[in-house]
Amino acid sequence: MGAIEAGSTPQQQPQILSTHSVPASEAWALTIGAPSDLPAATIPASPSNFPLVGSAASRSETWRLLDHYLKDTANRLACLQDSENPFLHTILPVALNDELLMNSILALSGVHMMQRLPHLDLEMQSLTWSRYTRALQQLRVALSGASNDGSNIDAAWRALLVVLIFYLLEVGTDFPYLLNFKILLTQVKATRGNDPKAMQRHLEGAHHLMAHVRRSTEKPKQTSIVAFATELYVYNAALASFTTNSPPALTMAPSVWADSTGGPDGEIGVLCGCAYELFTFVPKVSTLLRDFASCQPSATSARRDLILEYYNLRAQIDKWEPRSNKQELVLCAELYQQSLLLLLDSRFTHDLSDDIIDHAFWKLASILPRLPPNSPIATTATWPLFAFGIHARNTHEQEMIRLYLQSLVKFFGMGVMSTALNQLEELWMAGPGQDVISKFFTNQNELLLIC
Repeated sequence: MGAIEAGSTPQQQPQILSTHSVPASEAWALTIGAPSDLPAATIPASPSNFPLVGSAASRSETWRLLDHYLKDTANRLACLQDSENPFLHTILPVALNDELLMNSILALSGVHMMQRLPHLDLEMQSLTWSRYTRALQQLRVALSGASNDGSNIDAAWRALLVVLIFYLLEVGTDFPYLLNFKILLTQVKATRGNDPKAMQRHLEGAHHLMAHVRRSTEKPKQTSIVAFATELYVYNAALASFTTNSPPALTMAPSVWADSTGGPDGEIGVLCGCAYELFTFVPKVSTLLRDFASCQPSATSARRDLILEYYNLRAQIDKWEPRSNKQELVLCAELYQQSLLLLLDSRFTHDLSDDIIDHAFWKLASILPRLPPNSPIATTATWPLFAFGIHARNTHEQEMIRLYLQSLVKFFGMGVMSTALNQLEELWMAGPGQDVISKFFTNQNELLLIC
């Protein structure tokens, strides 16, 4: 899934959004079938009956943000669509009675709209950032209350969900987080750029909150939010483990994964599709590659242990099979599988690396034509494509990835897709002389959190 990033310098020239979307009336109707375990919410028959605070003008612009979320943003973030999409059927009914969550999704919608419409009018941009800043302030209050009584587990899960939404916004901020029942309060400051340090703080905050809710003995009542927030956390934390120093045990604890129930059939997740097990391997691959890169050649015994671990981990990934017969989900899962094998093999088999890379790109060339870039599951394809991209050695391999990423950018409008492509273009222009794998792991300012 791509994180969302704001557009460039704004101009007062609104454009018409031309993408296939769910009709507003149908999208709104999805909330009527909200899960029964959610708090009671009075869901109006149409959006116009839902009161919003502010002047008539601000209400009109706010409805524009909500309309964009219903018609475009929500379904661009998930492989499950419409009535099965938790960004609609789980979040929205709660947000109707929850100003913090409503402000969060309005800000998310606004940032996505900026990416879609680089010349979005200044009023909409200003409203987006004001909603985001207000949500930050409200979260600070919510976390303070949670730390004082330490008993409301549903509030903690809601806070985790909001933090993960902030992470998707991919904007800079100094942020308050709950850690061991204490609040780390810092200055609230929203900016309009892609700030890797702020993204790191969002992720660290999610780690702290996840650790808190997992330690709690209180049973949450809002189980649909628990399942959704868990998968959202697992997906982003797993992929981010490649370019952060987050402890794998924290980002991918077995107990965290076990409670992620996924979609209605128990196999299809809103983000992970049918590739649950593959995502549990991502932090393990990251840790192994990082340990091998830092291991001194003279440390013979340690290197031998790492090589044995490589063979064991590779065998587990290679024998993995999807638990689904839905072709596009299977293809995207295979894309992750092949990218993990490529990352491992290119590092541990120097003598055969050219043949291995040739075979990997042959596999990629067989997958991409069958995985339409407008398929909902393709929203998660950026990370494996980036992993392939850092191994591309010739113009043919580069062009294959470039064209697919360009198609993703056009359809999904996610900033991280543009960022990934721009970073690959820089790597490709630098030539094959540098060790791009090492750069992938060490340059956290440029290559951070491609999800």
